Amino acid sequence: MEIKASRLPVGNPFMERYLADDEWVRAFYEYNPWDECSVSSRLEYIEREWRGADRAELAEVIRAYHTPELLHPAVERNLTRLADPKSLVVIGGQQAGLMTGPLYTLYKAITLIQLAKQEEARLGRPVIPVFWIAGEDHDSEEVNHIHVHDRHDGLTKVEWTGPLSGKQPVSMQMMQPEEMSAYLQTLTQIMGDGAAKREWLEEMQELLEGPVSWTRHFARIMHRLFGREGLLLIDSADPGLRRLEASFFTVLIDQSASIQERVQQASAGLVASGLTEPVHLQDGQGNLFLLEAGERQALYRGVGGWVTKNGETRLTQAELVNIAHEAPERLSNNVITRPLMQEYLFPTLYFVGGPGEVAYWGLLKQAFAQVGLRMPIVLPRLQVTILDRRVQKRMNEFGLSVTDVLVGLDDKREAWLAERVPFALAERFATAKQIIEQEYEALINDLEQGIGRNTREIGQKNLGKILAQVEYYQHFAERAVREKHQVELRHWEELSLAVTPDGKLQERVYNFLSLWNAWGLDWLHRLLETPLVGEGRRHVHYCMFL
Repeated sequence: MEIKASRLPVGNPFMERYLADDEWVRAFYEYNPWDECSVSSRLEYIEREWRGADRAELAEVIRAYHTPELLHPAVERNLTRLADPKSLVVIGGQQAGLMTGPLYTLYKAITLIQLAKQEEARLGRPVIPVFWIAGEDHDSEEVNHIHVHDRHDGLTKVEWTGPLSGKQPVSMQMMQPEEMSAYLQTLTQIMGDGAAKREWLEEMQELLEGPVSWTRHFARIMHRLFGREGLLLIDSADPGLRRLEASFFTVLIDQSASIQERVQQASAGLVASGLTEPVHLQDGQGNLFLLEAGERQALYRGVGGWVTKNGETRLTQAELVNIAHEAPERLSNNVITRPLMQEYLFPTLYFVGGPGEVAYWGLLKQAFAQVGLRMPIVLPRLQVTILDRRVQKRMNEFGLSVTDVLVGLDDKREAWLAERVPFALAERFATAKQIIEQEYEALINDLEQGIGRNTREIGQKNLGKILAQVEYYQHFAERAVREKHQVELRHWEELSLAVTPDGKLQERVYNFLSLWNAWGLDWLHRLLETPLVGEGRRHVHYCMFL
């Protein structure tokens, strides 16, 4: 296996600014991650000003969450170290996707693990990697499926067939062993018979003990992959964590209008800088959710208090604050307040996020300040593409570089195909149609002047039929070219499906089981062992050659 770094076009307006425009970063974020002084400045803030949750209490909450089956010795060690008054964390997270969701979920975890090791060695104090599972989320359509390579070398979306509510937080939704077992069997029928098929199937079946929540199953897989690295997991909807959050929920309730005002000001600033708003904001939104009758309802500030989005529940300010104190498990955060709650709980050195997260964090600098906190350093996660032997064979066949296959592959395929034709097919047909139109128009004019009657109308209809036949002939010729080169075009399609399926980067589509099925997990271990998170690396895309 070999890992190579490539610099690719960013392709995301927010990330382009974040990676290249230091002045813009300082305007919308607390720290510039590319400035070597940011870590020392952040460390000074944590030591002198940060007033968040008690580390020892937090460690006990996370220990309880891991008990019993998620307590690898490396996790135990990091729980003990988290209670140290000098401890720091690097944190990132994701929704509890089925079978961990797209590959980038794993790349986030690898970023956290490597970054924690790097900063601990540099600072000489405990730095703990923490993965935040967004169990409070209720958008089931985002987590209820995975994409895998099928046995016909295609891309198949495999949806969860068990019950899954669209309004209930996923942490409250249960997977039955028989449901997951049936899903695994469906996967085995769809996926090819790879070298490690029996291995992953047996290991996934071992994680099916008892009815288990959606997020717990996600946590079991993540622990199986990263527990030995000491990665700590926490479900944002864990009741123990909610009790620790109670006092800060009252802050978010009291400061709700001011938080929203700060966020709206930042959004206007981003738009003024030439970008689109990363999150759609509505007047009066409270940026909190309330659990009512098992369903998660967005809260809005109304006349005299608060109201759920569906209008069925109304609360005074005092009543909502009382819920925060007496039943905090009924409250949850949205995309705006989740980072604030995260900062209250953890002494965070770095937050690691994907491009979308980096974008919406640009709304939050003054929101952090409004609640007496400071935004941590925001670092983009690793980007990785796995290139197996067949992909490399196809790259060599067509003389393509890594950049070629990752950027504009469809255009390169069409250019390759155009070279297979002895002349420019589209241009020749365009010229032919132009000549026909010119000659026919002259003929129509002559006939109209010489004969009159309805010669123009009939002539134009006739011209339309002739041009339609020319277009039919063009499509036939183009189809004949593709049929002549159908073998090579299938090879191009193999490249596209493997590297940029549906026009997206591989990491945003495929689930890791496709790679485990074909190659085992050595590739994952190699990624963990290779230092990929380095100081000053603004935008590096890593390719692993299997």
